[in-house]
Amino acid sequence: MTARAVAGLVDTGLIGVARDNMGQSGMVPALAAGFIEIELDVETGKVEIIDYLGVADCGTVTHPQGLSTQIKGGAVMGFGMAVTERHLYDDVWGLPGSVGLYQVKPPSYLDVPSEMDWAAVNIADPDNPVGSKGIGEPVMGCSAAALLCAISEALEGHYFNRTPVVTDMIVNVCSGQPQSHTPLQVNTQ
Repeated sequence: MTARAVAGLVDTGLIGVARDNMGQSGMVPALAAGFIEIELDVETGKVEIIDYLGVADCGTVTHPQGLSTQIKGGAVMGFGMAVTERHLYDDVWGLPGSVGLYQVKPPSYLDVPSEMDWAAVNIADPDNPVGSKGIGEPVMGCSAAALLCAISEALEGHYFNRTPVVTDMIVNVCSGQPQSHTPLQVNTQ
């Protein structure tokens, strides 16, 4: 918003304006951790998420319902990055081969547990007047990492050098076949 737009909303009850007089000593890290339980079908390569717990160090929790939604929504986005959102390109012309959401499927409510647990550390951040921290991206990264580690553990320690880990990659590992790509042939986002 511009200063003029804010000035026009003064005394309407629609906006609050405050000045942060605290020193700017650096960036405040927001941290998160994810814990996941999966079932992996070695014949089809399908991964089913059984249970997930997301924990965030987000400072003071100012809106618990919003934080819950942020942690769960970020986790679902991370699951998509880890196992479903595969972007394909033509080897010769570089044109996208996956041009619709039906080909690069983001996860939906059907792909995650109906109940996902969350928790917050809830210790005030001393570098913020409200005591809170942002938490959007950290939960996305930790949920993707938790899912990839669970897949690796289910495959007896096999490490994939890219994401997303799609079903054909899992089937290739289980059957002892080489992967259909090399590291430089893939889009790693």
